Amino acid sequence: MKQKIILLLLVLCAGLPSVAQHRHEISIAGGYGLSSLQYESNFSNHKKGYNAQAGLGYNFYFTPNWSVKTGAGLGFYSANVSLDGTVSYPKNRVGDIDFAYAYTGYKETVSTALLTVPVMVQGETGGRVAFYAALGAKIGIPLLAQYKTSGHLTTSGYHVIYKLLFDNLPHYGFGQYDVDEITGWDLNLSVQLSLEAGAKWRLTDRFSLYVGGYFDYGLMNLNKKPDDVVGTRLITYQPATKPDEYKFFYGGLFNNSKKLYPVAAGITLRLSFGLSSL
Repeated sequence: MKQKIILLLLVLCAGLPSVAQHRHEISIAGGYGLSSLQYESNFSNHKKGYNAQAGLGYNFYFTPNWSVKTGAGLGFYSANVSLDGTVSYPKNRVGDIDFAYAYTGYKETVSTALLTVPVMVQGETGGRVAFYAALGAKIGIPLLAQYKTSGHLTTSGYHVIYKLLFDNLPHYGFGQYDVDEITGWDLNLSVQLSLEAGAKWRLTDRFSLYVGGYFDYGLMNLNKKPDDVVGTRLITYQPATKPDEYKFFYGGLFNNSKKLYPVAAGITLRLSFGLSSL
């Protein structure tokens, strides 16, 4: 019985039409999954965000089973970070005032968008249904970066000379606030180790459908701030230049991290079109 089944499979495989391999292949791809921006922070609770990718690709086949892949695309990364309980810094002296704050229910959502250029080597098996794997790097050019902070903030100041406590002067930055701020920030160029693997269905002699998974890991620090600028406070007090200006700014948890690396994994679909047979 087994011999008959094997013989039948061989006959069916022999009856499949031959597949032409093309030297050039262009494609359109999209992907979705989870991402994280790895902070160097010991007092935060990280939660994964989303990752979305889309772009155009080009493969040059130098043999029927090996090609070099490049192209251009967009990558979106996000991460959520929160602090449990209340975070407070009782002493931050500016001039003659000791500035203090307590932050309760702090949440931060970081979002970034990168223009990505992959440089990868792809290997694949033959046949109408093939397995493939691609390994290489992605260069990411920052297009957008912002973080949103929220929570309840209580600030106060103590004048060390006059022995006065300021805790109800909202126009001078002392009081209670419900925070909901969106702030932009700068990124370095991103370089990521990139891996993709899955199955390739050759739908026709020219069209193929890739279905696989991807994993991207950042190799370079995204944080553009130098070490001497990276702080240890979520809120920093500054003297106002006008009487009605608030005297603090929101630093964000990324300011407390000297290093920031993007990590993403998900599912990808790619539709390709072959040109110029080998």
